[in-house]
Amino acid sequence: MTERDVTKLSQQQFSAQALGYSQSHVFNAGADLDAIVAMASDVETNIAVDIGSGAGFTAFAVSPFGSTVLSTDLALPMLQHAMQNAASRGLTNVAPALVSAESLPFANDSVGLLTCRLAAHHFSDVTVGVSEWARVVEPGGTVILVDTVTPEEPEAAMWMNDIELRRDPSHSRDLSVQQWSDLLTVNGFTVEETVLMKIPLDFDDWVKRSATPVDVVDKMRADYVNATALVTEAFGIESDGPLQFFWPCLVLKALLKS
Repeated sequence: MTERDVTKLSQQQFSAQALGYSQSHVFNAGADLDAIVAMASDVETNIAVDIGSGAGFTAFAVSPFGSTVLSTDLALPMLQHAMQNAASRGLTNVAPALVSAESLPFANDSVGLLTCRLAAHHFSDVTVGVSEWARVVEPGGTVILVDTVTPEEPEAAMWMNDIELRRDPSHSRDLSVQQWSDLLTVNGFTVEETVLMKIPLDFDDWVKRSATPVDVVDKMRADYVNATALVTEAFGIESDGPLQFFWPCLVLKALLKS
């Protein structure tokens, strides 16, 4: 799939499902969001940027640490929900920006804090996206990443990415922890802290949020129920009752070398 295809699919997907994402408990709270706040607690900057901000929950969480926090997304309806949510919280320093992750309209060395939560696996080109982080973040500046990650085992990694793509065609690729570390390092970042956690997911809620077609859902459900022992263990699949599982999730703090 080309870069433009993924970008267009992401715009379509998140524009259509903006309300569902703005109301999702997976996004409006969670241990990963708490970890972002803890990792950002020593930052004080003029400009903070949240990439792929969706309904704005990460931008809101880091609003105490930036004079101006830009909530960026490529889906306008998401930004509209973000601004409604910001207003309801009385946040006056959060502003919207319609932005593609691979082409950030910010000056070199201008951002003191950059966050990206559960969005990077939708980037049309994650290597370009991270190179943009390295360009816009100021020397010594902070990047905090949260994203679902694959296990290192190829079978489980392939299974996870296949399932994600079938659920949501705007999915690009989940990386592993090692791949993320390597990508950030080659772009001049020093990884300061990593936390690996699990995002618990209810299958029915998960596919409803993405509006996955019923015939696709049925085939996916069968793949969960009939998954190999390695895959079942890797993702904690429980299918005796309501189908539940988890995705591994990386929370990472990195500093751009001065």
